[in-house]
Amino acid sequence: MSTEVKIVYAEVEAQLSEMTNAKDSLVPTAEPPITGNTLDVVTKLTELSTKLEQLLTKYQTILTTNIQTTTSSVEFMNETDQNISTAMQCTIDGPKQVMQ
Repeated sequence: MSTEVKIVYAEVEAQLSEMTNAKDSLVPTAEPPITGNTLDVVTKLTELSTKLEQLLTKYQTILTTNIQTTTSSVEFMNETDQNISTAMQCTIDGPKQVMQ
């Protein structure tokens, strides 16, 4: 079993961009209540519409937080990979003589 983690940063960034676009396309605006109608069904539909709006708004907030956290983690992993790569390259090349 390998313990190596392989990340294709371009693919991750593309997926995060798709998630952001999908999140932004959600329009959690409830329809205005139907006025002048006293049916219980209309009242229930209005309540459901309001609850759905609240749910979608909370979902967008959570999704935004998750996208930001994932983006930060990916950036950190990329920086760490670059630092390790630089350190390994210095080790492979060996010590260098300083020219004066």
